[in-house]
Amino acid sequence: MNRKLIAAIAIVVGLGTIGTLVYAGSEKDENKQKVTLTDMPAAVQKTIQDNLAGGTITETVKETKEGKTYYEAEVQKPGGEKVEIKVAEDGKLINVGQEEEDDE
Repeated sequence: MNRKLIAAIAIVVGLGTIGTLVYAGSEKDENKQKVTLTDMPAAVQKTIQDNLAGGTITETVKETKEGKTYYEAEVQKPGGEKVEIKVAEDGKLINVGQEEEDDE
């Protein structure tokens, strides 16, 4: 009888842990959403265009962190290098550099 109880508790704890991890992952994704360049504020569009340096935009996203909104453009450079342009909502350039891997 004790083994069945211990097994049941282990299953419940395991399912709870999995549910928490799934929820935490989906919450993170809620902060990012794909957008088109034309859906971005004009100042953001201009900053991204000014920093393309001959590259092609492959993806654009809007991200909210700690109450602040940022826009990111993933860019494929002519030589094959992939870079990310990160811009604040007001059009201020935050960063141009290698694509950042999402923290997991």
